[in-house]
Amino acid sequence: MIHEKIFQLKSGREVKVVVKSYFLHDNPQRDMDCEILIREPKEKYFRAPIGVNHPQYWKMKRSSAQQAKVILMEYSGITQRHVNQAISEFNRILSYPPTHIGLQYESELV
Repeated sequence: MIHEKIFQLKSGREVKVVVKSYFLHDNPQRDMDCEILIREPKEKYFRAPIGVNHPQYWKMKRSSAQQAKVILMEYSGITQRHVNQAISEFNRILSYPPTHIGLQYESELV
């Protein structure tokens, strides 16, 4: 399942937090992943905040996964509170009964 939340910053930049969760076949736990994308006021599409040509790219690649996430959040302009808000909305949606979110055949998919 995928949940997207867009935050409008004071600078006009929009930041999209994409929360993805996968059910593992042999494990009742879910694997959760967060992705951060940005869009400047004059841009048409969302993009990764730090691309290959960005000065922070290699610093981010050399760092640990947790440090890379912090660098990405700092550059995009959002805080951990924004990411936590998107994750809590996602978990709230997952807690609804399947008929309320249109997953009538959830047992067949899992």
